[in-house]
Amino acid sequence: MSVHLTEEEQLEILKRWWKDYGKTVITGIAAAIAIYFAWTAWQDKQRNKAESASSHYEELIKVLNVEPGKALSDADKANAEHIANDLKANNGNSLYALSAAFYLAKAAVDAGNLDKAVTELQWILAAKPDVATAQLAHVRLARVYVAKAAYTEAQAQLAEEPSKAFASEFAEVRGDILKAQGNNAAAATAYQKALETSDPQQQERAMVLQMKADELKTADATPAAPATQEKAQ
Repeated sequence: MSVHLTEEEQLEILKRWWKDYGKTVITGIAAAIAIYFAWTAWQDKQRNKAESASSHYEELIKVLNVEPGKALSDADKANAEHIANDLKANNGNSLYALSAAFYLAKAAVDAGNLDKAVTELQWILAAKPDVATAQLAHVRLARVYVAKAAYTEAQAQLAEEPSKAFASEFAEVRGDILKAQGNNAAAATAYQKALETSDPQQQERAMVLQMKADELKTADATPAAPATQEKAQ
């Protein structure tokens, strides 16, 4: 007996196999093709979305890029706010959306709308950003709360230990809070820590911190006015 199958036998086996498994194979191939095209479509959508966000962000930067000494016109401010809100609305928790929220917070502070600034910075924190972005939002939110004289809320933003990159800013804001509360000695210590942990290349910032510390020293060194003595009876 030959151990080799004839062509007719091979064909018969193939027919039987196809009858049993053909539909399954076709279904599997169709599913794989569908997944591939769905994945490709999703990638294309994400790529287009990223390109659109990048384009919008560049547009925002162009609007904000004014010549030194000049301020944004009211029309440019309105346009920048529209673009920033659009970036937030259509780009989830992306870096573009977070950057837009930071801009809106700053614009709100400049306009004296501290409540809106709080809302924007809280939106950033609610988005669960990376550590650096979160710490930047915390320190800026703390500054806004100081401006609102909400010192308890400001201190709460500084509860976590900052990274080395934000140690100086956290210490400075702590000093601002303590100074506003009348605790000059503790504020001076905080400002000194801010000086010690500041970037040596940021000379202007170091000068500001030194001025804050010196101001407290001057205030503490000023002698109190003598009490008025009562006239002898």
